[in-house]
Amino acid sequence: MANVSKKLAVTTAGVVLSFTAMEANPAQAAVITFDFTITETPAYGGPPILNEPLSGFYSYDDSTTPAILQPGFPPMFPLTDFSFNFLGDEFSVSDLVQGAGYGGSATGLLTVGFKVEDDTVRSQFVFVDNNFFGNPPQGSSITGSVTYSQRTSPTPVPEPATLGGLCALGLSSIFLKKKGASKCNNN
Repeated sequence: MANVSKKLAVTTAGVVLSFTAMEANPAQAAVITFDFTITETPAYGGPPILNEPLSGFYSYDDSTTPAILQPGFPPMFPLTDFSFNFLGDEFSVSDLVQGAGYGGSATGLLTVGFKVEDDTVRSQFVFVDNNFFGNPPQGSSITGSVTYSQRTSPTPVPEPATLGGLCALGLSSIFLKKKGASKCNNN
C-alpha cells in the first residue's frame, strides 16, 4: 500500500509541475492577420485619383523564422496569405516578390507586387510600413498612407515540448499502473 501511495504522490507532483510550467510559459505562436487601408495622398496638390480608400489584408505565422532587415527595425515574417484589389487587379501571395524585404509584422508590410500580362507589367505597387506607392493599369502613379488593424489577438498555444512532456508523464503513469497491477496479480 505504501508503494502505491508513493507512486501516486510522484505522479501527482509531476502533473502539478507540468501544469505550472505550461501556465508560466505559454507560447504565442499563431497565424496573425492584419487588415490594411490605403488613403491616397494626391501628388503635388493635384486632384485625387481614387474615389475611396483601397483595402486588403495579410497574414503571417509568428512561429516561423523572421528576417531581421536592420537593427532597431521589427522582424519581418514571411506572409502566409495576402489579398489586395488594386484598381481591378487582384493580388495574392503568389504575386508578391519573394526574397529579402518580403513580409509583414505588427507594424506593417514591406513588400512589392507585380501583375504581368503578355510579358508586360500591367500594375505594380510597393508597401513600406505606412507608405504606399503604386502604378495602376491605367493612369498616374498613386501614393498614400497605410493604416493597419489586427483582426484578433493570438491565442496562447502550449509549446510542443510542454505537450510532449505531458504525454510522456501520462504514459509513464499508465505504465506504472499496469506494472503495479501485474505485480498484484503475480502475488
